Amino acid sequence: MNEINKRPGIIWQSILVFLIVLDGILLFLTLISPNLKSTTIANLGIFDLAVSILLLFVFLWRMKQHQHEYPQFIKNNWKDILAFIPIYFISYYIFGLHDIGIIMKIIVVIKLAALYIFSKKVGKEFIKYQEKTRLVYALAFFLVVFFFCSYIFYLVEHGVNPEVSTFEDSIWFVLQTITTVGYGDIIPVTGIGRLMGVISMFSALVLTSIITSVATFSLIEKFRKGTEALTEKTGKYVETMDEKLDHLNHRLDELEKIDEISKNLEEMKSEIEALKQMIKDKK
Repeated sequence: MNEINKRPGIIWQSILVFLIVLDGILLFLTLISPNLKSTTIANLGIFDLAVSILLLFVFLWRMKQHQHEYPQFIKNNWKDILAFIPIYFISYYIFGLHDIGIIMKIIVVIKLAALYIFSKKVGKEFIKYQEKTRLVYALAFFLVVFFFCSYIFYLVEHGVNPEVSTFEDSIWFVLQTITTVGYGDIIPVTGIGRLMGVISMFSALVLTSIITSVATFSLIEKFRKGTEALTEKTGKYVETMDEKLDHLNHRLDELEKIDEISKNLEEMKSEIEALKQMIKDKK
């Protein structure tokens, strides 16, 4: 059966995996965040709904490839259903729950596991690519720095820094620092807060190096594949030309044999004429 990872290609898979990872990051933030605005949860619910709808279409598309094996497909992939359930959209817009309780966090953990399983099924080519480029290390490094610095910055700056009133403010500070934008609207006032800023700054240098190496590897890999394709094409062309030359040599050998036979026939004809002349003279 043709799976989704064999048809759309690595670009489509990259987009799909990117959305899944982004949705997973946002969901994970709700697990570790000390407090989130209700508007943030509402916006998160909308984004999670959009990603869930996309994953539902992907699931249906994959199921369509198993038209005669629906029961077996559902049995093998029932965990994927958990990946496209819009948890925060249902809790916020349908049940009106604005607080994230322990039960909600448990459900989010289950969905994160389902998203991980789903991404491995629909992004096999992308996963192979990142295994070559080690792109996952850059992503892991970014997430560790991002979560760690955001959480610590909030703990030490909240209540001391008037510019850091919510966890979103801490996230905003770390993001603009780690991307080297630095708007300056939030300035740390504690020593540990400044340390988190320094860690974010230096991590940006590491991330830049990793991304540059990945881009370089991609170009080299593309050039290598092009060279291999050209070499293979040239090899096939040379092989074809060798076959044609062998055929021509064989034809030439045949022509030489024909010329030799013709020469022998001419000699035989001359000898016969000579014999006929001798017989005629004797008479």
